[in-house]
Amino acid sequence: MKKIFFTVLMLSCLSAVAQRSGKNDTNSKLASLKHTKNKAVLNQRIKALENGSDQDLWTLIQYYDKNEVKKNAVTRMLLQKYPQSKNAQMMRITSFLKIKGMEDIETHLQNMIKDYPNVNLDLEKSFVANMYANEMNPAKTLQYLNSIDDPGFRLKALVMATEEMAAINPAKALDFASGELENVKKVKDMTALNGSRKIDPKSAYDDFINLYGKLLFKAGKNEEAFRYTAEAYHNIKEKDEELIENYAFLSSLNGDYVQSLPILAKAVAAGKFEQKYIDQVKKGYTRLNPGKDAEVYVQGLKNTFIKKIRTNISSMMVHEAAPDFTVTDVNGKKVSLADFKGKTIVLDFWATWCGPCVASFPAMQMAANRYINDPEVKFLFIYTWNNVPDLLNDGKKFLASRNYTFDLYLDPRNPDTKQSAAADAFKIDGIPAKFIIDGKGMIRFKVSGFEGKAEAAAEEVVQMIEMARK
Repeated sequence: MKKIFFTVLMLSCLSAVAQRSGKNDTNSKLASLKHTKNKAVLNQRIKALENGSDQDLWTLIQYYDKNEVKKNAVTRMLLQKYPQSKNAQMMRITSFLKIKGMEDIETHLQNMIKDYPNVNLDLEKSFVANMYANEMNPAKTLQYLNSIDDPGFRLKALVMATEEMAAINPAKALDFASGELENVKKVKDMTALNGSRKIDPKSAYDDFINLYGKLLFKAGKNEEAFRYTAEAYHNIKEKDEELIENYAFLSSLNGDYVQSLPILAKAVAAGKFEQKYIDQVKKGYTRLNPGKDAEVYVQGLKNTFIKKIRTNISSMMVHEAAPDFTVTDVNGKKVSLADFKGKTIVLDFWATWCGPCVASFPAMQMAANRYINDPEVKFLFIYTWNNVPDLLNDGKKFLASRNYTFDLYLDPRNPDTKQSAAADAFKIDGIPAKFIIDGKGMIRFKVSGFEGKAEAAAEEVVQMIEMARK
């Protein structure tokens, strides 16, 4: 999970670097080093870069990418000479990735604070705050958020930390955000501080109330959710789809069907089949179209979406014999393909470190829920490609902390070959990897990766199952 939010945090410093340096291979100085054959000339150019700007040292770091000793030496030079630079900031951030254990990460940050007393380390502090948010430790998260100097950046970091928690446990994220609400309101009308980031407090405030409204909405606190969702809706120019749909739904609860019905109908037509959305579309349609059949209208929206999904996936259908495979259930029992004879099964190969795997889980939970009472369909969520000592407890803890009710199976790595037998049997070269297998043991669909909205992805899985079981 570290790499998931690390990518987000790095954007603020990487973007500035990217603007100046571009792609590595197009950097003229780097290209010059790579193509210099004369050793004396090469050493002369390296010496010049060592005595140059922070960008020159960054170029050397790129050049020494596969020479850890020299790369580290130039990195130290960069940090000593230009500690305020974006390049130095990026190297400080990346240094956290080599450390395991939160206590060691805290110590690493405290050493940075001592080593760079005159350098703004707000980004580094926000990184550690996010690490603790991922650990669902609100007290430690707040400790490092409160150590951030820039109020605007602190608020931006608070949004990121809350988002990190929300991905794991929305209810706890809501409690965390509620505790900070009054502090957030105090930042709303502040002026942005001078500095490289120049975070606008008003913009950060809007991001917070947008997120806060979404958390309230998920918790079913509609009246309070409407207050903050409406404020975010009217303040934010570039509105995200979730904000638009939430505002429409909450507005419909207040009887505003003229504005909300087209948006809610579009959401249903895109696969949002939650009963509360269906109910509001029916109410709105009946109110605005007296005498017309709302049931027929809603079913038409559903059918349009399902037809589109089936058209898209029909070309993906295959007919290949599934390899025999063995995985272990949570009780230690080994199961194989033969144990599921006559059933349609969905295999989902995943790992905790895999961002797209985790991103696909809301959709997979939706799909699995559709078949919770169908004994002829079985979902196997196969934890693979991981070297953790206790695969079972690691997988159980990960899923439980996020409230997923998946049937967990294990595909451990062989300590000698470093291979995972079930993944190898299916010749998997990337995860998430999903296979829909019919009752005769034939692979009917195989899908890798994840993108798009959860509703559409869930319906794709459902329709694949339905097409496979015919």
